[in-house]
Amino acid sequence: MLRLACAVLAAVALLTACSPNVDTTRSVAGRNTVTGQPEGNTAAMDPAFTETKLRLVDPCALLDDKLLAAVGTPDGKPHGDPFQGCKAQVTVDDVQNTVTVTLGDAVPEWDRDALSLAGMRVLEARQTGSCTDKAVTQASPTRAVVVRAEVKGGEPCAVARQVLTGVIARIRTAPPRVPMGSSVMAGQDPCLLVDRATIFAIVPGGDPKRDSESLYDCAWRQKGVTLEVYGKIGSDPSVAGFDAAPTPVDLGGGVTAYRSDTSAGYPSCTLKWADRPMADGVGEIVTVYVANGQKLPDFDTCAKAVVAGKIVVANLPKS
Repeated sequence: MLRLACAVLAAVALLTACSPNVDTTRSVAGRNTVTGQPEGNTAAMDPAFTETKLRLVDPCALLDDKLLAAVGTPDGKPHGDPFQGCKAQVTVDDVQNTVTVTLGDAVPEWDRDALSLAGMRVLEARQTGSCTDKAVTQASPTRAVVVRAEVKGGEPCAVARQVLTGVIARIRTAPPRVPMGSSVMAGQDPCLLVDRATIFAIVPGGDPKRDSESLYDCAWRQKGVTLEVYGKIGSDPSVAGFDAAPTPVDLGGGVTAYRSDTSAGYPSCTLKWADRPMADGVGEIVTVYVANGQKLPDFDTCAKAVVAGKIVVANLPKS
């Protein structure tokens, strides 16, 4: 759920980066653009699948033994997180399948032909050895509950449909919650973590365009300037990567973030902090990113990222 670069490769719809400081693990494929704030008609097609409710659902608890046993034989414990979804193994007719569920993904192709499954509009895409089914939950911005089945041999779409049917039923009747105290960002709408006045002060030119690829990221863009806020599971932000060590920044409230910036080519600044204690160098990371793609003069990307970061910290619940 849910970085930026010097050039857009339209053929693959990915942003590539000029600096290792930029998070290149995220794609712009599937983003939804809506003008203004508040934005769009966020009403879910089924009240059980509102963005607010989906943020509270534990995707790994959806893939429990009871659900998977209705499909085949569960194999091991599901693993994943609320931000990037959950993965599990299930054996069907002596063939092992890997199934993944993610909640609230963007759906760029939402208006194409679809099938009906469990009373929902489902977009199905079959590839060699895999099948992805997206149950559309709302149209603006587009969101879906997504199940992907991967298999060496066998029929992946049959498995994907069965798992998706079970996931839909569980969310409607008894959605499992993200365990209390296990996450700070889970349940939070990143688009509400920065106030309108601050967004307008950072992103010039009037009413910026907002986009989101998951339930846990939000970006505002205008005239080459980007402000983005997102949460994910990641490595300790205080540890240096291939570049110089990140610079610690006091965001108030006892929170220390770590700043990485690049001034050459594509001026940008990334501010990251752990909102909960790390475990083995991995934990829940909040990121604020500011980029000056047009190289506007007198535009300090890191100063602006720190301003936004302090507001995000103030608006997040305390761990």
